Amino acid sequence: MTDIKAQMDVLPGVDPRAPLLEVKDLHVEFRTNYGVAKAVNGANFLLSPGETLAILGESGCGKSVTAQAIMGILDTPPGYVTKGQINYRGVDLLKLSEEKRRKVRANRIAMIFQDALSALNPVYTVGFQLGELFRKHRGMSRAEAKRRSIDLLDQVKIPGAKTRVDDYPHQFSGGMRQRVMIAMALALDPEVLIADEPTTALDVTVQAQIMGLLADLQRQRNMGLILITHDMGVVADVADRISVMYAGKVVEEAPVYDIYARPAHPYTKALLESIPRLDMKGQQLSVIRGLPPALTDVPRGCAFNPRCAYARDACRQDPAPPPYQVSVQPHRTARCHFFREVIGE
Repeated sequence: MTDIKAQMDVLPGVDPRAPLLEVKDLHVEFRTNYGVAKAVNGANFLLSPGETLAILGESGCGKSVTAQAIMGILDTPPGYVTKGQINYRGVDLLKLSEEKRRKVRANRIAMIFQDALSALNPVYTVGFQLGELFRKHRGMSRAEAKRRSIDLLDQVKIPGAKTRVDDYPHQFSGGMRQRVMIAMALALDPEVLIADEPTTALDVTVQAQIMGLLADLQRQRNMGLILITHDMGVVADVADRISVMYAGKVVEEAPVYDIYARPAHPYTKALLESIPRLDMKGQQLSVIRGLPPALTDVPRGCAFNPRCAYARDACRQDPAPPPYQVSVQPHRTARCHFFREVIGE
Protein backbone atom coordinates (compact mmCIF):
# COMPACT_ATOMS: atom_id res chain seq x y z
CA MET A 1 0.00 0.00 0.00
CA THR A 2 1.03 3.57 -0.58
CA ASP A 3 2.82 5.20 2.34
CA ILE A 4 0.46 7.80 3.85
CA LYS A 5 3.40 9.87 5.11
CA ALA A 6 4.74 10.10 1.55
CA GLN A 7 1.30 11.31 0.42
CA MET A 8 1.32 14.04 3.04
CA ASP A 9 4.79 15.16 1.96
CA VAL A 10 3.57 15.55 -1.61
CA LEU A 11 0.25 17.13 -0.61
CA PRO A 12 -0.11 18.65 2.89
CA GLY A 13 -3.60 18.30 4.35
CA VAL A 14 -4.17 14.73 3.18
CA ASP A 15 -6.46 12.83 5.58
CA PRO A 16 -5.97 9.03 5.37
CA ARG A 17 -9.47 8.55 6.85
CA ALA A 18 -11.18 10.58 4.12
CA PRO A 19 -12.56 8.97 0.93
CA LEU A 20 -9.91 8.21 -1.68
CA LEU A 21 -11.64 10.30 -4.36
CA GLU A 22 -14.94 12.16 -4.16
CA VAL A 23 -16.41 14.26 -6.96
CA LYS A 24 -19.18 16.60 -5.80
CA ASP A 25 -21.52 18.57 -8.07
CA LEU A 26 -18.87 19.03 -10.76
CA HIS A 27 -19.72 21.48 -13.56
CA VAL A 28 -17.53 21.99 -16.62
CA GLU A 29 -18.39 24.24 -19.55
CA PHE A 30 -16.78 25.15 -22.86
CA ARG A 31 -17.18 28.74 -24.00
CA THR A 32 -17.27 28.69 -27.79
CA ASN A 33 -18.32 30.96 -30.65
CA TYR A 34 -21.51 28.91 -30.90
CA GLY A 35 -22.48 29.29 -27.24
CA VAL A 36 -21.68 27.76 -23.87
CA ALA A 37 -21.54 23.96 -23.98
CA LYS A 38 -22.26 22.45 -20.56
CA ALA A 39 -20.13 19.34 -20.90
CA VAL A 40 -20.45 18.22 -17.27
CA ASN A 41 -23.53 19.34 -15.39
CA GLY A 42 -23.42 18.26 -11.75
CA ALA A 43 -21.46 14.98 -11.69
CA ASN A 44 -21.20 13.14 -8.36
CA PHE A 45 -19.37 9.93 -7.51
CA LEU A 46 -17.12 8.29 -4.92
CA LEU A 47 -14.14 5.94 -5.31
CA SER A 48 -12.60 3.71 -2.64
CA PRO A 49 -9.21 1.92 -2.58
CA GLY A 50 -9.26 -1.31 -4.57
CA GLU A 51 -12.60 -0.45 -6.19
CA THR A 52 -13.39 -0.22 -9.91
CA LEU A 53 -15.91 2.42 -10.91
CA ALA A 54 -17.03 2.35 -14.55
CA ILE A 55 -18.35 5.53 -16.16
CA LEU A 56 -20.57 4.65 -19.12
CA GLY A 57 -22.26 6.65 -21.84
CA GLU A 58 -22.35 7.64 -25.48
CA SER A 59 -19.64 9.76 -27.05
CA GLY A 60 -20.00 13.38 -25.96
CA CYS A 61 -21.77 12.67 -22.67
CA GLY A 62 -18.96 14.15 -20.54
CA LYS A 63 -16.96 11.07 -19.50
CA SER A 64 -13.55 12.14 -20.75
CA VAL A 65 -14.07 15.78 -19.76
CA THR A 66 -14.78 14.61 -16.20
CA ALA A 67 -11.48 12.70 -16.23
CA GLN A 68 -9.59 15.72 -17.58
CA ALA A 69 -11.07 17.90 -14.83
CA ILE A 70 -9.92 15.41 -12.19
CA MET A 71 -6.42 15.37 -13.68
CA GLY A 72 -6.33 19.16 -14.09
CA ILE A 73 -5.54 18.99 -17.81
CA LEU A 74 -8.55 20.80 -19.29
CA ASP A 75 -7.65 23.19 -22.11
CA THR A 76 -8.46 26.63 -20.65
CA PRO A 77 -9.76 28.42 -22.60
CA PRO A 78 -12.24 27.21 -23.78
CA GLY A 79 -12.88 24.72 -20.93
CA TYR A 80 -13.63 25.92 -17.39
CA VAL A 81 -14.61 24.19 -14.16
CA THR A 82 -17.35 26.51 -12.91
CA LYS A 83 -18.58 24.69 -9.81
CA GLY A 84 -18.04 21.70 -7.57
CA GLN A 85 -15.31 19.87 -5.70
CA ILE A 86 -12.79 17.15 -6.54
CA ASN A 87 -11.61 15.83 -3.19
CA TYR A 88 -8.58 13.54 -2.95
CA ARG A 89 -8.19 12.26 0.63
CA GLY A 90 -10.09 15.32 1.86
CA VAL A 91 -8.12 17.89 -0.18
CA ASP A 92 -10.06 19.83 -2.83
CA LEU A 93 -7.81 19.66 -5.89
CA LEU A 94 -9.61 22.57 -7.55
CA LYS A 95 -8.29 24.92 -4.86
CA LEU A 96 -4.64 23.97 -5.34
CA SER A 97 -2.07 26.03 -7.20
CA GLU A 98 -0.85 24.63 -10.52
CA GLU A 99 2.49 23.75 -8.91
CA LYS A 100 0.81 21.61 -6.22
CA ARG A 101 -1.59 20.14 -8.76
CA ARG A 102 1.38 19.02 -10.84
CA LYS A 103 2.69 17.08 -7.83
CA VAL A 104 -0.61 15.21 -7.58
CA ARG A 105 -0.56 14.27 -11.26
CA ALA A 106 1.14 10.88 -11.80
CA ASN A 107 2.23 10.76 -8.14
CA ARG A 108 -1.26 10.30 -6.67
CA ILE A 109 -3.67 10.27 -9.63
CA ALA A 110 -2.63 8.96 -13.04
CA MET A 111 -4.37 8.47 -16.37
CA ILE A 112 -4.21 6.10 -19.34
CA PHE A 113 -5.27 7.92 -22.48
CA GLN A 114 -7.41 6.58 -25.34
CA ASP A 115 -4.91 6.65 -28.18
CA ALA A 116 -1.48 5.44 -27.10
CA LEU A 117 0.16 6.35 -30.43
CA SER A 118 -0.95 9.99 -30.07
CA ALA A 119 -0.15 10.15 -26.35
CA LEU A 120 3.42 8.89 -26.77
CA ASN A 121 6.07 11.17 -28.29
CA PRO A 122 7.18 9.62 -31.61
CA VAL A 123 10.71 11.08 -31.54
CA TYR A 124 11.77 9.62 -28.17
CA THR A 125 12.20 5.98 -27.17
CA VAL A 126 9.71 4.53 -24.72
CA GLY A 127 12.56 4.10 -22.24
CA PHE A 128 13.37 7.81 -22.38
CA GLN A 129 9.71 8.74 -21.86
CA LEU A 130 9.30 6.34 -18.92
CA GLY A 131 12.63 7.39 -17.43
CA GLU A 132 11.67 11.06 -17.58
CA LEU A 133 9.04 10.44 -14.90
CA PHE A 134 11.68 9.07 -12.54
CA ARG A 135 14.21 11.80 -13.37
CA LYS A 136 11.75 14.68 -12.90
CA HIS A 137 9.69 13.36 -9.98
CA ARG A 138 12.19 11.15 -8.15
CA GLY A 139 15.53 12.82 -9.00
CA MET A 140 17.06 9.59 -10.34
CA SER A 141 20.09 9.37 -12.60
CA ARG A 142 19.61 8.31 -16.23
CA ALA A 143 21.03 4.86 -15.52
CA GLU A 144 18.76 4.23 -12.53
CA ALA A 145 15.74 5.61 -14.40
CA LYS A 146 16.43 3.21 -17.26
CA ARG A 147 16.64 0.25 -14.86
CA ARG A 148 13.30 1.21 -13.35
CA SER A 149 11.81 1.60 -16.83
CA ILE A 150 12.88 -1.94 -17.73
CA ASP A 151 11.31 -3.23 -14.51
CA LEU A 152 8.03 -1.50 -15.40
CA LEU A 153 7.99 -2.94 -18.91
CA ASP A 154 8.52 -6.37 -17.34
CA GLN A 155 5.60 -5.76 -14.96
CA VAL A 156 3.24 -5.01 -17.85
CA LYS A 157 4.46 -8.17 -19.61
CA ILE A 158 6.31 -6.72 -22.59
CA PRO A 159 8.61 -9.50 -23.87
CA GLY A 160 12.31 -8.65 -24.10
CA ALA A 161 11.98 -5.49 -21.99
CA LYS A 162 15.76 -4.96 -21.83
CA THR A 163 16.00 -4.47 -25.58
CA ARG A 164 12.56 -3.02 -26.24
CA VAL A 165 13.19 -0.15 -23.82
CA ASP A 166 15.25 1.48 -26.59
CA ASP A 167 12.51 1.13 -29.23
CA TYR A 168 10.26 3.95 -30.48
CA PRO A 169 6.44 3.95 -30.17
CA HIS A 170 5.89 3.10 -33.85
CA GLN A 171 7.87 -0.10 -33.37
CA PHE A 172 5.23 -1.50 -30.99
CA SER A 173 1.87 -3.05 -31.86
CA GLY A 174 -1.32 -1.36 -30.62
CA GLY A 175 -1.63 -3.71 -27.65
CA MET A 176 2.04 -3.28 -26.70
CA ARG A 177 1.76 0.51 -26.93
CA GLN A 178 -1.18 0.36 -24.55
CA ARG A 179 0.97 -1.67 -22.15
CA VAL A 180 3.62 1.07 -22.35
CA MET A 181 0.92 3.63 -21.46
CA ILE A 182 -0.10 1.51 -18.47
CA ALA A 183 3.54 1.34 -17.36
CA MET A 184 3.83 5.14 -17.57
CA ALA A 185 0.64 5.61 -15.57
CA LEU A 186 1.82 3.24 -12.82
CA ALA A 187 5.44 4.45 -12.70
CA LEU A 188 5.05 6.61 -9.59
CA ASP A 189 2.67 4.24 -7.76
CA PRO A 190 -0.55 6.31 -7.85
CA GLU A 191 -3.53 5.55 -5.63
CA VAL A 192 -6.07 6.44 -8.35
CA LEU A 193 -5.84 5.28 -11.96
CA ILE A 194 -8.17 6.69 -14.63
CA ALA A 195 -8.37 4.50 -17.74
CA ASP A 196 -10.04 6.43 -20.58
CA GLU A 197 -11.22 3.91 -23.20
CA PRO A 198 -8.06 1.79 -22.69
CA THR A 199 -9.13 -0.85 -25.22
CA THR A 200 -10.20 1.44 -28.08
CA ALA A 201 -9.19 0.12 -31.54
CA LEU A 202 -7.81 -3.14 -30.11
CA ASP A 203 -9.11 -6.52 -31.19
CA VAL A 204 -11.17 -8.59 -28.76
CA THR A 205 -8.33 -10.89 -27.69
CA VAL A 206 -5.98 -7.99 -26.95
CA GLN A 207 -8.80 -6.15 -25.13
CA ALA A 208 -9.17 -9.09 -22.76
CA GLN A 209 -5.41 -9.18 -22.15
CA ILE A 210 -5.25 -5.45 -21.37
CA MET A 211 -8.25 -5.60 -19.00
CA GLY A 212 -6.80 -8.66 -17.28
CA LEU A 213 -3.47 -6.88 -16.85
CA LEU A 214 -5.18 -3.81 -15.34
CA ALA A 215 -7.14 -6.01 -12.93
CA ASP A 216 -3.99 -7.83 -11.79
CA LEU A 217 -2.04 -4.61 -11.24
CA GLN A 218 -4.97 -3.07 -9.38
CA ARG A 219 -5.15 -6.01 -6.97
CA GLN A 220 -1.40 -5.90 -6.36
CA ARG A 221 -1.42 -2.16 -5.60
CA ASN A 222 -4.94 -1.75 -4.10
CA MET A 223 -5.59 1.17 -6.47
CA GLY A 224 -8.92 2.80 -7.09
CA LEU A 225 -9.70 2.44 -10.81
CA ILE A 226 -12.02 4.65 -12.87
CA LEU A 227 -12.80 2.91 -16.14
CA ILE A 228 -14.27 5.20 -18.81
CA THR A 229 -15.92 3.30 -21.64
CA HIS A 230 -18.98 2.81 -23.81
CA ASP A 231 -18.44 -0.97 -24.00
CA MET A 232 -20.90 -2.61 -21.61
CA GLY A 233 -19.36 -6.02 -22.26
CA VAL A 234 -16.00 -4.88 -20.86
CA VAL A 235 -17.69 -3.31 -17.83
CA ALA A 236 -19.61 -6.45 -16.84
CA ASP A 237 -16.38 -8.37 -16.20
CA VAL A 238 -14.35 -5.82 -14.23
CA ALA A 239 -16.47 -3.12 -12.55
CA ASP A 240 -17.76 -3.03 -8.98
CA ARG A 241 -20.04 -0.04 -9.56
CA ILE A 242 -21.29 1.81 -12.62
CA SER A 243 -22.17 5.47 -13.16
CA VAL A 244 -24.15 6.06 -16.36
CA MET A 245 -23.75 9.54 -17.87
CA TYR A 246 -26.01 11.35 -20.31
CA ALA A 247 -25.67 14.97 -21.45
CA GLY A 248 -23.21 15.80 -18.67
CA LYS A 249 -25.16 14.23 -15.78
CA VAL A 250 -24.84 10.95 -13.93
CA VAL A 251 -28.34 9.61 -14.58
CA GLU A 252 -27.93 6.30 -12.78
CA GLU A 253 -25.49 4.79 -10.29
CA ALA A 254 -25.58 1.22 -9.03
CA PRO A 255 -23.52 -1.88 -8.23
CA VAL A 256 -22.69 -3.67 -11.47
CA TYR A 257 -25.12 -6.56 -10.89
CA ASP A 258 -28.08 -4.23 -10.27
CA ILE A 259 -27.41 -2.24 -13.45
CA TYR A 260 -27.63 -5.36 -15.60
CA ALA A 261 -30.43 -7.07 -13.68
CA ARG A 262 -32.69 -4.11 -12.81
CA PRO A 263 -31.82 -0.88 -14.67
CA ALA A 264 -33.73 2.04 -13.15
CA HIS A 265 -33.24 4.75 -15.79
CA PRO A 266 -34.74 4.52 -19.31
CA TYR A 267 -31.38 5.40 -20.88
CA THR A 268 -29.58 2.56 -19.08
CA LYS A 269 -32.36 0.16 -20.00
CA ALA A 270 -32.19 1.25 -23.65
CA LEU A 271 -28.40 0.78 -23.73
CA LEU A 272 -28.75 -2.77 -22.41
CA GLU A 273 -31.52 -3.62 -24.85
CA SER A 274 -29.34 -2.50 -27.77
CA ILE A 275 -26.61 -5.06 -27.02
CA PRO A 276 -26.60 -8.02 -29.47
CA ARG A 277 -27.44 -11.35 -27.79
CA LEU A 278 -27.00 -14.93 -28.96
CA ASP A 279 -30.63 -15.77 -28.16
CA MET A 280 -31.85 -13.00 -30.51
CA LYS A 281 -30.56 -14.52 -33.75
CA GLY A 282 -32.64 -13.32 -36.67
CA GLN A 283 -34.42 -10.64 -34.60
CA GLN A 284 -34.08 -6.90 -35.09
CA LEU A 285 -31.92 -5.10 -32.56
CA SER A 286 -33.46 -2.45 -30.36
CA VAL A 287 -32.17 1.08 -31.04
CA ILE A 288 -32.29 4.37 -29.15
CA ARG A 289 -34.11 6.72 -31.47
CA GLY A 290 -32.80 10.21 -32.10
CA LEU A 291 -29.46 11.70 -31.14
CA PRO A 292 -27.91 13.04 -27.92
CA PRO A 293 -28.67 16.75 -27.46
CA ALA A 294 -26.28 19.53 -28.38
CA LEU A 295 -24.65 20.58 -25.13
CA THR A 296 -25.27 24.22 -26.04
CA ASP A 297 -29.02 23.53 -26.10
CA VAL A 298 -29.94 20.81 -23.61
CA PRO A 299 -33.72 20.14 -23.35
CA ARG A 300 -35.63 21.36 -20.31
CA GLY A 301 -36.27 18.90 -17.52
CA CYS A 302 -34.73 15.48 -18.18
CA ALA A 303 -32.27 15.76 -21.05
CA PHE A 304 -33.23 12.26 -22.25
CA ASN A 305 -36.94 13.08 -22.60
CA PRO A 306 -37.00 13.54 -26.44
CA ARG A 307 -35.70 9.98 -26.86
CA CYS A 308 -37.45 8.32 -23.93
CA ALA A 309 -40.31 5.82 -24.17
CA TYR A 310 -41.42 6.70 -20.62
CA ALA A 311 -41.43 10.50 -21.05
CA ARG A 312 -44.41 12.51 -19.78
CA ASP A 313 -45.16 16.16 -19.14
CA ALA A 314 -43.27 16.14 -15.83
CA CYS A 315 -40.12 15.04 -17.68
CA ARG A 316 -40.23 18.12 -19.92
CA GLN A 317 -40.40 20.64 -17.09
CA ASP A 318 -37.68 22.16 -14.95
CA PRO A 319 -36.17 21.29 -12.60
CA ALA A 320 -34.52 18.12 -13.88
CA PRO A 321 -35.26 14.91 -11.94
CA PRO A 322 -33.19 14.64 -8.74
CA PRO A 323 -31.18 11.48 -7.99
CA TYR A 324 -33.92 9.30 -6.47
CA GLN A 325 -32.82 6.61 -4.03
CA VAL A 326 -33.82 3.40 -5.81
CA SER A 327 -33.14 1.06 -2.88
CA VAL A 328 -31.80 1.14 0.66
CA GLN A 329 -28.30 0.11 -0.40
CA PRO A 330 -25.80 2.94 -0.87
CA HIS A 331 -24.84 4.24 -4.32
CA ARG A 332 -28.13 3.12 -5.90
CA THR A 333 -29.75 6.16 -7.49
CA ALA A 334 -31.55 7.11 -10.71
CA ARG A 335 -32.56 10.51 -12.10
CA CYS A 336 -36.00 9.43 -13.33
CA HIS A 337 -39.42 10.38 -11.95
CA PHE A 338 -40.73 6.97 -13.06
CA PHE A 339 -37.86 4.70 -12.03
CA ARG A 340 -40.27 2.21 -10.39
CA GLU A 341 -42.06 1.77 -13.70
CA VAL A 342 -38.71 1.30 -15.48
CA ILE A 343 -37.70 -1.41 -13.02
CA GLY A 344 -41.11 -3.04 -13.37
CA GLU A 345 -42.27 -2.70 -9.79
